[in-house]
Amino acid sequence: MKTIKKITAVLAISGLLFVSCDNKKKEKVEDKMEEVEKKMDEIGDNISEEFQEMKLELEDGMSVNYKVDSDGTLAFDDWDAFTIANKELNDIEGLDPDEVNSRIEKLQGTIASLGNDIPKWLQTDEVKEDIKNVQKEYKNVIDNKNDATDKVKQNIEDLNEKFDDLREELNEVITKYKKS
Repeated sequence: MKTIKKITAVLAISGLLFVSCDNKKKEKVEDKMEEVEKKMDEIGDNISEEFQEMKLELEDGMSVNYKVDSDGTLAFDDWDAFTIANKELNDIEGLDPDEVNSRIEKLQGTIASLGNDIPKWLQTDEVKEDIKNVQKEYKNVIDNKNDATDKVKQNIEDLNEKFDDLREELNEVITKYKKS
């Protein structure tokens, strides 16, 4: 069932991107979608083992599922971009700079789609603003990837701080729903 959801999400995202892009961009999107699919395959089963599944009833009667691990890290069944970026950014801490640069570059499509496939129930102005901040900081990391190692490390730390802000805001949104 999870595989079907993942495939459906990937197809939906790729369909949307194909409609809105010219041929050169479509080729880039296809490449990025393949990377996303590979990454989902790599982490898909791993996520279900590490995370506890949670269910949340929304005011409109709809119920949504999300996952949380013992550290409070979130994963969403219906927001693959966040789940992938969240895992990758957690994993790169402490790696050598060359590997960090390689893994960061592979996140381009994922970071770019953060705001496109966010579930409606999580779309608050604060979350949208945090997504823009993450995307802006990610662009800074990519634009300055050839700087001195210390500067690159600092840029990655700044990116992780912006992503931490996003995580914190998502936790606040979930808490508000739980209180309702």
